[in-house]
Amino acid sequence: MRSWLYLATITASLMLAGCAQGERPVPLPGQEKDVADMLRGCAFGVERILPGDYYFCQAGSHYWAARFGMARDSLESAAHWASKPAQHALGIMYFNGDHAVQNRPLGVAWLALAAERHEPDYEGAFVAAYQLLTPEEHAQADAYWNTMKLEYADAYAAPRAQKRFDRELHQLETASLFGGDMYLSGVAPMRGITLIQRLKNERTNFFAGYESQVWVGDATLVPLSEVKPPKPAKPVEKAE
Repeated sequence: MRSWLYLATITASLMLAGCAQGERPVPLPGQEKDVADMLRGCAFGVERILPGDYYFCQAGSHYWAARFGMARDSLESAAHWASKPAQHALGIMYFNGDHAVQNRPLGVAWLALAAERHEPDYEGAFVAAYQLLTPEEHAQADAYWNTMKLEYADAYAAPRAQKRFDRELHQLETASLFGGDMYLSGVAPMRGITLIQRLKNERTNFFAGYESQVWVGDATLVPLSEVKPPKPAKPVEKAE
């Protein structure tokens, strides 16, 4: 079974490079095999249990085949299922105008959604892009984000994806009680307990950072000029 997280990282990074509209992208050295695997298609059975991973993989397949409109559609489907790599890729595409009509505020809104788990690369991309916006673009980015968060933010998308995963995993765990091999469409058969553990590992990777969030009301995009650095901690006095 492939590492969808690894392939997701490859695709998201390569979307930064861009190429002429209609021109087929060229893999970077050492990535040819992963790209070839992606072009052969994604494990369809994954759609039923981790749709965010499946649609992100599908977006990569479309991207490498120069089907850029279909790649965007698949990225949006993955984003609906809480895929942070997909939200990050959409942010880069719209901010830079890579295979999409350039819309910097929309790009920043996607980057903000991608960064809410505080993954350093995604958070850094959001901060860098936000600093480049004009005051008018800041206001538009805030408006986009306030609308988009109701579908794509973790508070909404992650429970949706978690519910899908738990439901499908429960069915697999029930079936595993009868023993024997199990398989998902497009994935090599393996022992039931092995497949279930592998899926749990994929789930851990996919939701990394989500469980550590502390939700206190609705989050808001705060202009960077208003963000104040934390006060230095007072030294601890030794007890007499």
